[in-house]
Amino acid sequence: MKASRYGDDIEIAYGRRLGWYAIARVKKPKVLIETGVDHGVGSCVLASALLRNAAEGHPGRYYGTEIRPEAGALFTGEYATVGRILYGDSIQSLTTFAEPIDMFVNDSDHSGEYEYREYQTISEKLSIGAIILGDNAHVTDSLSRFSRETGRKFVFFSEKPLDHWYPGAGIGISF
Repeated sequence: MKASRYGDDIEIAYGRRLGWYAIARVKKPKVLIETGVDHGVGSCVLASALLRNAAEGHPGRYYGTEIRPEAGALFTGEYATVGRILYGDSIQSLTTFAEPIDMFVNDSDHSGEYEYREYQTISEKLSIGAIILGDNAHVTDSLSRFSRETGRKFVFFSEKPLDHWYPGAGIGISF
């Protein structure tokens, strides 16, 4: 981080990304997709889980989607050995993606409509037992609605930061 263009005074708050890590460690996905890479913090956390899984005999690949070509600056080095970033519109990237998806993390365009379109796009590409995480489930009902419509179960894990300006969010989980 200090070597990046973001400077050495930046503090990374992992928040619900630690939940993503824990779920990726338990699920041990062969194919994990995250939409919305931004700087690459979530990408690195998810890649870390995949690296640990691989060390235990359960290799997996990370694919991030990102519309901004300058995004993903932190996703380098060892992290990049387990995946890559697909630059372009996430719906287009997901449409052409051909592998079964074991774990999907939505963290791109936070409009409910776009989020729902991502879920519809991956619907037929999900492997048996696939899990979907929604980073926006505290704001929209897109993941819970998609879950209901496709016969999946849905739970919400609420994030409640202590003494912080941000009121918290959470992880929507569809399985």
